[in-house]
Amino acid sequence: MRLALIGPSAPLRGGIAQYHDRLAAALARRGHDVRRISYRRLYPRRFFPGRTQYETVDAAAVGGPATLPPAVSLLDSIGPRSWARVAAAAADADAALFEWWHPFFAPAFAAIATLLRRRGVPTIVVCHNLEPHEPIPGGSVVARLALGRADAFVAQSSDAAARLRARHPARPVALVLPPAEAPPSCSHDDSAGTPAAARARRDACARALGLPAAPRRLLFFGYVRAYKGLPTLFEALPALPADVQLVVAGEIYHRDAGYYRALAARLDVAGRVVLLDRFLANAEVGCCFGAADVVVLPYWSASQSAVAPLAMACGRAVVASAVGGLPDLVREGETGLLVPPRDAAALATALTRALAAAPRLGAGAAAAARALTWDAAAAAVEELAVAVSAPRRSW
Repeated sequence: MRLALIGPSAPLRGGIAQYHDRLAAALARRGHDVRRISYRRLYPRRFFPGRTQYETVDAAAVGGPATLPPAVSLLDSIGPRSWARVAAAAADADAALFEWWHPFFAPAFAAIATLLRRRGVPTIVVCHNLEPHEPIPGGSVVARLALGRADAFVAQSSDAAARLRARHPARPVALVLPPAEAPPSCSHDDSAGTPAAARARRDACARALGLPAAPRRLLFFGYVRAYKGLPTLFEALPALPADVQLVVAGEIYHRDAGYYRALAARLDVAGRVVLLDRFLANAEVGCCFGAADVVVLPYWSASQSAVAPLAMACGRAVVASAVGGLPDLVREGETGLLVPPRDAAALATALTRALAAAPRLGAGAAAAARALTWDAAAAAVEELAVAVSAPRRSW
């Protein structure tokens, strides 16, 4: 099939860009003619809360030049002329896939989907978030109106799939859980597979990141945003044994590092909290998980999370709030533990249990991660694309 994938691509940074490129590579490996159409402007600078929208990447990490042609940067999120150019570039596709995560992109998506429909090209929306994490006036209404232009949907959680089927009962919805792929290997090898080798790797990873020594370590990974509930995790920390360290690894978007240092001091845990307030390069990601015993997602709300499958692929137990799509990935007592959101006492209890059972839960997480492959995700998208493009392909 000829597939046009419209979404952020490297060197744009972040989980959605990585998802876009890896899905494209997996579809190409299945024999499809894949064209990636990326953004030449994703967010206007004044709307972007971080320090930069770009990162340095290795093309081989997303499939390599032999399997994946370079992305073409055509789409301007606020440039209507570019919307027509994107539709023209995808006009000969059997189906177009559009990455969706925020109603800010609703005008661009609605225009492109309408133009493609006139050309007989169906549009499949890959839904990372149905609505924005941080509410904006009219955001949910705008999102629903825009998504009404889609011909089919890829949902990344059972909750999102159910909502999409209720809102659009005549349109196909495929449930595709986020694939679990380990980050690039760091230089600290534990191939011997012994407990001593694992401890040595853990300590080497900690030194590489500049972390103080700690017998046990929790990891909060990813951008720090309000909905991710980091204050609840701070509030749980005083109830944990004094030998437990918390590492927050990710650029802080919600408030700033000073706010979290002050919160840690007020809770008398400042000496046990390390803030790595930056975007972690690919080479550092493996060390972040290698240095951790348990990964924590204390989210107040969520659609889904790419951090949970990443942790699972690294063989790390996950303690997460039972919100959104997180229960699809975190199986109670098997790959991790689930807690109510905003409940610091319950979180502290679960973290104590998870730290005690970290090797067993980590092994369960690694086993479950093996079923969450990019090829399986591509196969599900392929089946959906075949279904919606059948009338066009029969002409």
